[in-house]
Amino acid sequence: MPRHKLTTFERSLRQIIAQNLKKVSQEMTQNDLAAKTGIPTSTLSGYFAQRSTPSPGNVQRIADALDCNKSAIDPRFNDAFLHSDACFQTVFVQLSTERQAAVLKFAQAQLIAQNTRHH
Repeated sequence: MPRHKLTTFERSLRQIIAQNLKKVSQEMTQNDLAAKTGIPTSTLSGYFAQRSTPSPGNVQRIADALDCNKSAIDPRFNDAFLHSDACFQTVFVQLSTERQAAVLKFAQAQLIAQNTRHH
């Protein structure tokens, strides 16, 4: 089965994760990290080379091994990232026109409900 083409968001995410991994693991080799995490060296190499994106479980294993927060490796675990305009925009543009309309309708209804509660 052919792999899907990566979105700009996915490519950016892999780049950020690779940069963060290099920063937080600079005192050890990928072999050392593999030994500490139980993640195969070939898998870790894929993360460092931006060929693959780590699963949440592997992000946790790496964070535990390096004694850091998951958000220091993967920005998806950073609350500020999840609430950023860029994150929303990246997801929104991938929706069909019908689903974009549904999101906007829902957001408008939420705004009206919020404003009527505050008055």
